[in-house]
Amino acid sequence: MCKEFKIIFSVVLFLISMNLHSQVQEEPGISNVTRATFFAPGISYEKKIGKFQSMCAQAFLGTSFYIGYSSSLGTTADINLYPSLGLQYRYYYNAAKRQAEGKRTEMNSLNYLAAVGETAFYQQIVSADGNKDIRSSNLFGVAWGISRNYLKRFSLDLSIGLGYFFTKTTTVDDLGQYITENEGGITNVGHIGLGFWLNKRK
Repeated sequence: MCKEFKIIFSVVLFLISMNLHSQVQEEPGISNVTRATFFAPGISYEKKIGKFQSMCAQAFLGTSFYIGYSSSLGTTADINLYPSLGLQYRYYYNAAKRQAEGKRTEMNSLNYLAAVGETAFYQQIVSADGNKDIRSSNLFGVAWGISRNYLKRFSLDLSIGLGYFFTKTTTVDDLGQYITENEGGITNVGHIGLGFWLNKRK
């Protein structure tokens, strides 16, 4: 009887260890993801470089909106679109929690911390006769974000953080001379990406 008990006990321990091993093996990781966005129009490619680490490259149209009022001109508004490039290092951190809650983790549907670099290209008048130069505005920062890629291909990517920007600006002084100088400062880092993931369905 004692021998049979030992055999049963050994079998139970073996099954438990196999179950624990399979759970560890099934812990989610991340994958390569290609997205096309219609809000901040563009495309991005995210490359897995570790179990929960990735590099994400983006090419998109940045958007700025201006609205103002003066007694002579009344209300004025302007929308500018400018080509932009971005690169992020991402670390995803809540995979186990989302899996335990039965939430989707596939296609990097997780929260992340990121180091962010962006360059935007725009035109600026640099002379009295209206000549323009292509200038670049550069930004580096850190951000917290969420990435969700749903079963029906809809993709949502939101991030917010803090960074530092630097650029060149041209202004006119009191004598009517154009002065170009470097400018920089602390700024908010934010991104809203709405679109679709383009990977082949598995």
